[in-house]
Amino acid sequence: MFMARLFFMGLFCMGSVQADTSAPVQIRFEQSYAGSHPQEFSELLAQMQSMVPTALAYITRQWDLPNALHHPLIVTLIDVQTKSLGRPVAAYVRANGQGDNLRQLLVVDLDHHLLYPNENLEGIIYHEMAHAILRDGVTNTGASAIPTWFNEGLAQTVTSEGQLRTEEDFKRWGHSDARAVLCDLNGTVDEFLHGEYNFGCYTQFYLAVQRLLQLGGKDTVQHLISGLHDGRPLPDLIQKVTGLDWPAFQQEVMRYTLDVFNGTKPII
Repeated sequence: MFMARLFFMGLFCMGSVQADTSAPVQIRFEQSYAGSHPQEFSELLAQMQSMVPTALAYITRQWDLPNALHHPLIVTLIDVQTKSLGRPVAAYVRANGQGDNLRQLLVVDLDHHLLYPNENLEGIIYHEMAHAILRDGVTNTGASAIPTWFNEGLAQTVTSEGQLRTEEDFKRWGHSDARAVLCDLNGTVDEFLHGEYNFGCYTQFYLAVQRLLQLGGKDTVQHLISGLHDGRPLPDLIQKVTGLDWPAFQQEVMRYTLDVFNGTKPII
């Protein structure tokens, strides 16, 4: 988890709030506030109005996509602590509808922020925006599913999250067989080895995406999003951009992970 002190700026707002003029038209800001921290709420709202469009511009530039969304993204601030996947969270993205009727909700939790003021909310928002941008680009009638390993691995590339996570795991498992971080990209939740909800697999997911980008080149993300949007399965798209079929790519990811953890490949 990123740790950084956040400094806010902004002014107090009540009622329904629309995106400021710098925000893309597909992003709007809504809130329902009835708590006892109006100043903190207004500061967080102002920060989101700046941060979310900035994250959109940064990530789309990194992925070589237009700085725009095809479907609405509603940023909602709440003041009741939220639990997702059985744990408190600072922010999360939820999708409503499908195809042309997709509508995504980015929920930001004021109570969580007040409990953990030193948590790097910017890193979290960029991660969640990566999910939102990926889903926005792929969603279409007949689109292929986005596998968890690709979704979570790609989201970790837009900040230093994946690199830092890998470095932390290297401190634990470096120069070993790295068995503790190896995960089946086709697999489901492994509650015994990797923990509930597969958070223990995030390092493997990140390294899988890193290897995919290394093999596929700078246009890889753009090609994969376009192909998933058109209904092509991700394994077929990976073979097209890397020349490796799905079993060969999985073996390549395993070799790459082992090389990183035995110290013969750098952590990037």
